[in-house]
Amino acid sequence: MQIQLLGPVRVMQGGAQIDIPTAGRRAVLGLLGLASGRPVSRAELIDALWHDDPPHTAVNIIQTHVKHLRKLLEPERPHRAPSSLLPSVGDGYGLRTQGCDIDVLSFRAGVSQAAAARQLGDHARALTLFDTALGLWRAASPLSDVPALATHPSTLALVEERFAALAAKGETFLAAGAADEAVALFEQAAHARPLDEAALARLIRGYEAAGRRAAAVSTYHEVRRRLADELGIRPGPELVSAYNALLAEDTGLRSPGAQRRRVPATLPGDVTDFVGRQRELADLDQVLVGAGGTAVPIAVVSGTAGVGKTALALHWSHLARARFPDGQLYVDLRGYDPQQPLSGADALSRLLSALGLPAHEIPLEMADRVTRYRTEISGRRILIVVDNASSVDQVRPLLPGTGSCAVVVTSRDTLGELVARHGARRLSLDLLPMSDSLDLLRRLIGDRVDSEPEVGEALAAQCVGLPLALRVAAELAAMLRTTPLPYLVTELADRRRRLGMLDSVGSPISAVFSWSYQHLPASAARVFRLLGLQLGPHISLSASAALAGRSPQDTRAALTMLTRAHLVHMTGPDRYGMHDLLRAYATELAHDDVSPVDQAGAQQRLVDYYLHTAHAAGAMLDHRDPIELPAPAPGVPLVDFAGRDSALAWFASEHQTLLAAVDSARDTHVGHLARSMSTYLEQRGHWPDWVATQHAALDAAHRLGDRPGIAEAHRELGRANARMGRYDEAGRLLRRAVSLFEELGDPLGQAHCHNNLTLVFERQHDFLLALEQAALALTKYRVADNRVGEARALNNMGWCNTKLGRYAAAVSCCESALARQREIGDRSGESATLDTLGFVHHNVGRHQQAIACYERARDIYREFGDRFNEASLLTHLGDTAHAASDPDTAGEAWQNARDIFVELGDTAAADQLDVKLGGLSGEPDGMR
Repeated sequence: MQIQLLGPVRVMQGGAQIDIPTAGRRAVLGLLGLASGRPVSRAELIDALWHDDPPHTAVNIIQTHVKHLRKLLEPERPHRAPSSLLPSVGDGYGLRTQGCDIDVLSFRAGVSQAAAARQLGDHARALTLFDTALGLWRAASPLSDVPALATHPSTLALVEERFAALAAKGETFLAAGAADEAVALFEQAAHARPLDEAALARLIRGYEAAGRRAAAVSTYHEVRRRLADELGIRPGPELVSAYNALLAEDTGLRSPGAQRRRVPATLPGDVTDFVGRQRELADLDQVLVGAGGTAVPIAVVSGTAGVGKTALALHWSHLARARFPDGQLYVDLRGYDPQQPLSGADALSRLLSALGLPAHEIPLEMADRVTRYRTEISGRRILIVVDNASSVDQVRPLLPGTGSCAVVVTSRDTLGELVARHGARRLSLDLLPMSDSLDLLRRLIGDRVDSEPEVGEALAAQCVGLPLALRVAAELAAMLRTTPLPYLVTELADRRRRLGMLDSVGSPISAVFSWSYQHLPASAARVFRLLGLQLGPHISLSASAALAGRSPQDTRAALTMLTRAHLVHMTGPDRYGMHDLLRAYATELAHDDVSPVDQAGAQQRLVDYYLHTAHAAGAMLDHRDPIELPAPAPGVPLVDFAGRDSALAWFASEHQTLLAAVDSARDTHVGHLARSMSTYLEQRGHWPDWVATQHAALDAAHRLGDRPGIAEAHRELGRANARMGRYDEAGRLLRRAVSLFEELGDPLGQAHCHNNLTLVFERQHDFLLALEQAALALTKYRVADNRVGEARALNNMGWCNTKLGRYAAAVSCCESALARQREIGDRSGESATLDTLGFVHHNVGRHQQAIACYERARDIYREFGDRFNEASLLTHLGDTAHAASDPDTAGEAWQNARDIFVELGDTAAADQLDVKLGGLSGEPDGMR
């Protein structure tokens, strides 16, 4: 028997419809069907049919309806025999679902199956299941021929389930890349529910995904007007989030509360010629895909160095990519790198960046990074590959908080605590068996293995089943095609005997490396040795050329040879990396075979390269005082940048290496390198690194007795502490710097310090002292004939005068500053002055002029990626919009500003914005 409630009530038996003639009987059957087997009391039935005005014969009417239903649906039931389909239960009735096909239950089961398929990333199956489930609906409302139940809670709940299924189907279309199909569904839902904010937010996201940005923007503004006119309210957080995400696409920036649509795909390329490991691949399938439940599935692939742990993890990850439609993340923890293992904080920073967060939005504190990371991936089907972990402490912060994600960890350690405390499954990777070793050699060097099978087996045996050794050996055999294979095998055996077990890398793999290295041309072998002195996990072509003291063209040729020999691998355009065993071998060669003088020369060239390139890149980010650098050593390539974007990209790619360069540089270079990085670190929000590099600069200056360097490091540390909200410490450092610059007779250094102190006192709300410092800065800048600084001091005076209510003086200062800045092309300074001028206009009631200034300044701040000043400006924009009776714009600006301050760690500013937002939400409706 089929009971159909998703539309008009219908009962089918044997392909024929059973007519239920009265609405009352259809209502009783519908209510029992919606209860899904739960008994329904007579009181519930009476309340549903007649609400507060039942007839005095209501009980008899219900009994009559049930009696007639039993006759219709159970015509073969003997007289007075109990009903098996509609039994009496207590003071009510039930509908036994066994043997009945009730469309409501089929709909719910289908939606549940579709959701499960969607979570596994099987979009095609999910869409088929959604189609089947939604196809059971024969009208937009259940029980559509029973008007009395149109507003019954069970009916309304079922309508909501249908809309939720339609929304989930639309989201599945989006995930599958079918944005137009998703939009069609979202438009239907929005038309049916013109005030449903969730439906409208989905429509805006759908339009965005389909490239219909104008439709997305107009939809938001139309619904905002409709909500205000019809309900007297502002858009809620879901609508605002969708709109903010839309706006962020224009700028490349997103507020932390805005939904990010980035699907990370940071897996390195799959391994070529992967062989064997079928059992391990199946185990990974079972652990990571077939687990189910709410716990995070974790697989630990452990084994000795060079056994192919990373290769297995990456090969399986590429095979399983479709099962993780929300993205795949990869991070190399470099746990066995003796110089630079990756910390948990740095790993989280890289993962958050891959998820779409700009550097200035990544929290400063470790605990906050963990929270933000888990929030970003919560509920998303993401695969996380954590490579080369040396300890559980490295891995633990990277574990998700939701079972929708899966984690693969590779390590030489068994990571027992991860298994015991976090439920990880360990897969111990053994050496390749002989058959798989021969298969790999066969794929790499062809039929030479089969033509001399004993020799092929001997070569495989020499490599003891280590894939890394097999690949290096095979590549050498392929390069020396004219050399008989038996000769090569004999040579390798002899080298193993001579090296024995004494080397630090470990025999036999070290023997294979040595064998391959000895067959390199001299130029390539020299570059390989010197790569053991590199500072970071990866190195660029230009840095390699500096290290080698050769031209980029010659160095590229050497690196190409090393790549073909599998001694280095490319990690990006003109960027190279090394397996940690190969790096250890190269480092050993550098210390053993390169003289101390040559080592020092190579290291100095490398630091010179990073110093001069950082200086050139930093000059693209802002106007600043020239830095007199020591001349680079001969053989250092000099790099020019086409613009700001390329400079920022270089800094981002070399960030960690530059920090290592500061630690390893000579004292004479540390301060220059730290100053060259400071603008980048300030603007991108890397303030802890700013502090760390300047402390290194201060220590180096003290060791050198470099008084200007000591003064400059104090000033930079003062600026960094001010950015981090540590105003007392900032003031102390800057006052000390003023004294040092006075002793040196340096008016420009004094001017900079007074200008920085203006910010400190302004933040502490002492505007008279701030104005005094700005005036001192202006005087000193004029003495030093520094027009950039002069204009910025004038702007600071304008700001302080505004805070003191001296508006005419403020306008005069700002106009003078703007004229100078536009003349000399100081865009960064111009944005700050526009911000100030907007604040002046706001305070005298010229709101539109204020908004115009703020919008121009905002565009420049975003162009420069200056999030701290953007947040301050958005606060002012919100103040002006609120004063102009535009609470919607005010709320959006304040919320975005608050989110930025939270991410930058300025909790005091964020708290002040919380107060503003709280006051906004508490205004009476007439104020909105």
